[in-house]
Amino acid sequence: MNYEVPNELEFFERGFGLSDENNPDEGLFSYLCSYENGKQLIFTHSPFSGNSISIKLIEGNETVAYVYQEGVSSIAFQTWDESKIIRVYFEANVDKELRISYFPKPNFHFAEIK
Repeated sequence: MNYEVPNELEFFERGFGLSDENNPDEGLFSYLCSYENGKQLIFTHSPFSGNSISIKLIEGNETVAYVYQEGVSSIAFQTWDESKIIRVYFEANVDKELRISYFPKPNFHFAEIK
């Protein structure tokens, strides 16, 4: 991989499973976290397509939020107070900030840094 990422076991230890989009042969690593209220969070990264990341929030059968961004330099699990997040860092030429909350509820913050 062209960027740092937690290993698959770390995702499993935090309550994620593999999503239907997971395809390691194609360099697509995708994880799913399901919630009691029926919501789902799908977190996908790929060393191809410009070191990309995508996040989907799904309610029922509908995607209610989606983010795609290239230029990933590293991915890390972090804890902020009681929230557990995935923090995505980008290459110096990508002025973006991305934090994905997976506990206690799915959410994300994606912003341009100025």
